[in-house]
Amino acid sequence: MTDFPQQLDSALRSIPLLPRRMLLDTPGVAATVPMLRGVWGAALHDLHPNAYDTVFAPQMEGRGEAPALYLLRPAPPDPAFAPAVDWMLIGSGVAFDGVLRRAWDVATGMGLGPQRRRFGIRKVVVLHPDGGMGQDEHWGQDPPPVGWTLAAAAWPMAEPETTPCRLIFPAPLRLRRHGRLIEQPTLVDLAVAATRRIRGYLPDPAQHEWQSVSREAMELARRTPAELWRGERLDLHRYSARQQAELDLHGVTGFLDLPEGPGQLWALLAAAIWLHLGKGTIMGLGQMLVERL
Repeated sequence: MTDFPQQLDSALRSIPLLPRRMLLDTPGVAATVPMLRGVWGAALHDLHPNAYDTVFAPQMEGRGEAPALYLLRPAPPDPAFAPAVDWMLIGSGVAFDGVLRRAWDVATGMGLGPQRRRFGIRKVVVLHPDGGMGQDEHWGQDPPPVGWTLAAAAWPMAEPETTPCRLIFPAPLRLRRHGRLIEQPTLVDLAVAATRRIRGYLPDPAQHEWQSVSREAMELARRTPAELWRGERLDLHRYSARQQAELDLHGVTGFLDLPEGPGQLWALLAAAIWLHLGKGTIMGLGQMLVERL
């Protein structure tokens, strides 16, 4: 047995996160996350190809493709702050903050939709570990924020280990086993997905120790009381400019209740609130919300 909480905390401290909420002005266009991601990526590719390759399609030595160093998702509904998206830089992606912000400036002039309508970024705030919004950020004027590490990710309840809670997945969750979609995910499935997601951002020296942490996370998940998954299939249909094809993204939405709380898994799940789980996370899929039961 490892000292799970301490080793998990040590690993999460090695992963920086810089999350922002951006208030947009998109006249004449119903902007979607894939649409915004596409124009921002195109701007970055032209502006700084090396940064594009590193942030959009990084490689892990000896382990193939690594997870992208960013995440873009719809912001929570808020009449006073809509339309808006959450844009996060993860791990070593934080080091590219300056050029990535510049790419957003370029993207606004490139425009959205078939008519290439210009859009604006009216307001930007950094998000706190509890999800709250900080002060306005003025790009190009103030020193850039430093963000925080995933070890600081907050749990919504004061007693995280023992407070009964519900893990909610409002956007499609795309977990696969043996090439097939998991339609009734368990807490073990979520723990496996969370440890795999975190592993992709860990520095090489931490990889070996993370194997034992991952195994213990699965054992803790097996011993943690959890109700059966309640939800349904939800498939997304979208166009991929990179593949020049229409894609069907199969997933499920629903919730999983933990009647005695998540136990020592709470910090792992708190990190998953920010990183999301499964496939398609860069577009906001696999987002997890937590509510008290």
